Amino acid sequence: MKSEELFAFIKAKLEEFEKAERFPFGDFLYENGKPRKPPKRDLNFSGVYVVYEGENPIYVGSTGGGKWRRRTLRDRLRDMFRDRKGRKEGQREYYHTVTKKLLKGELKRFNSLDEVRRFLFNECSVRVLRIDSIGLAKVMESVLIVLLEPKPRYNSETQAENR
Repeated sequence: MKSEELFAFIKAKLEEFEKAERFPFGDFLYENGKPRKPPKRDLNFSGVYVVYEGENPIYVGSTGGGKWRRRTLRDRLRDMFRDRKGRKEGQREYYHTVTKKLLKGELKRFNSLDEVRRFLFNECSVRVLRIDSIGLAKVMESVLIVLLEPKPRYNSETQAENR
């Protein structure tokens, strides 16, 4: 892809993003993270997503790749609501970066996965962009992290700015 084509792609996707609707997690998940059947939204495609708390973007992510299979936006957004048994007794591990940051470290806001689920389900919304190439999805993820205001505080690139 030539630079002119890449710039045209970014411009078109930014325009599409500005027109994209924000919707609640409840459109495709139940509060416990299980998929809603049938979902009000079909997110079985790859792309970029932005999670908002109220009017403020808090996290930008992308999906489309995966070690064993192609991951969809529905799969990746559902990961925010999930955990698994850790290696040590009583330890829990989390599937999604934003869940880890909400529960651990200097940006910690909650003490349990149930609190994170309630927060995401009741106070957050999502905006998505369909992008079929994981490489281009990663480009758009980076562009949105740089351009969104206020800066999404749970992306690692912006942690140093929030200290």
